[in-house]
Amino acid sequence: QQMWTSDDPFVGVRFQLEEEMKKVHISEESERQQMWKKIDRNGDNTVDLAEVEALVADLCKAGVWPNWLNNEKALQRAYKKTLEESEDGDDKVEKEEFHALLLNIFWFGKLHDLFNEIDTGDDESLDIQEFKQGMDKLGVRLSPGSVEDEFKSIDQDGSGLIDFGEFCLYVRKRIQPESSDGYCEADSTKARAHEQMRGSCGDTATAGSMVRKKQFADFDKLEKQIKDICNEPDMKGLKKLWRRLDFNGNNVVSLAEIDKWVVEQYPILNHKPALIRAQQATLKAGNGDDWVEKKEFKLLIVNLFYYNKLFWLFDQADEGKDRRMDFKEFQFCLSMCGVKMGTTKAQSEFAKVDRNGGGLVLFDEFCQYFVSKQCPEAMTSFIADE
Repeated sequence: QQMWTSDDPFVGVRFQLEEEMKKVHISEESERQQMWKKIDRNGDNTVDLAEVEALVADLCKAGVWPNWLNNEKALQRAYKKTLEESEDGDDKVEKEEFHALLLNIFWFGKLHDLFNEIDTGDDESLDIQEFKQGMDKLGVRLSPGSVEDEFKSIDQDGSGLIDFGEFCLYVRKRIQPESSDGYCEADSTKARAHEQMRGSCGDTATAGSMVRKKQFADFDKLEKQIKDICNEPDMKGLKKLWRRLDFNGNNVVSLAEIDKWVVEQYPILNHKPALIRAQQATLKAGNGDDWVEKKEFKLLIVNLFYYNKLFWLFDQADEGKDRRMDFKEFQFCLSMCGVKMGTTKAQSEFAKVDRNGGGLVLFDEFCQYFVSKQCPEAMTSFIADE
């Protein structure tokens, strides 16, 4: 048995649950960012209880989160307690409160059955003896004096009783006292870059950039447009887009031409690492040369869209980064992308991508798989040369 040297009686519980916290994807800032992007579809930096409940239900149904986290009563109390701790006093959770909410959801769910077990009076409140029993069950050993001091710190009204929300929040804050405000380094870097551009070259310097932050709603809208274009029986929309891209009419286009076209036509897709990987995937699926041909255009435009969406969602900023994912990460990525798939089906799909059976797939392989699943129409050639 591991010995904990810290004077903090809660440190042992913290270490014991560290792996479990990682498995539900709330320990890493990057994964919390991905969940926030998924839940805050309109990008207004706030979410309500219904959106939180839908996220939890999706994660549990997909097997990403254990089912005990989808506890309606505990979830609602976790949401309410997060609002009570908020400074603005409204009925929505903001981005900077999201980590605290996730921690509350975890601990309120985790402690729900334990609370019912130690609530021997069945009055949804604990006296000091029941509180001590709860600490013992958690593996937190407190001296009689410490038990009294800790209980008094929770029992703000001096009633001699604490309720479920007070108990859960106390445990959560003792085990994980700090929560992130949700703003990552990328947010600050982008803001500084735009400020420098405007400072050097004036307010028009960022006119061609996506200054407003991308959001799921932007991708949802464009995804419908692209799928509609790919499904047109006369391919009228694709022909029009191709003529605009292949302005010299030689039926092949270069990366530079694609880059310029994306900036003008779809600024939301103007992310160079995603653009390069999308073009590479298109060329690999074609005849392997360095030019995208007319017959490969349908696949190109769909690759451009989904690679950009996935790179944005999973912050793949470095085009040289060979991210590998195991099954659990694959399952999490599917869930974040809105794919509703149970564990058994997800395992079957993972095996199709993991052709060598090594238990890991590249992020590029996930992107290619996702394109084929989300828009199978793109797998067929465009039109023969006119």
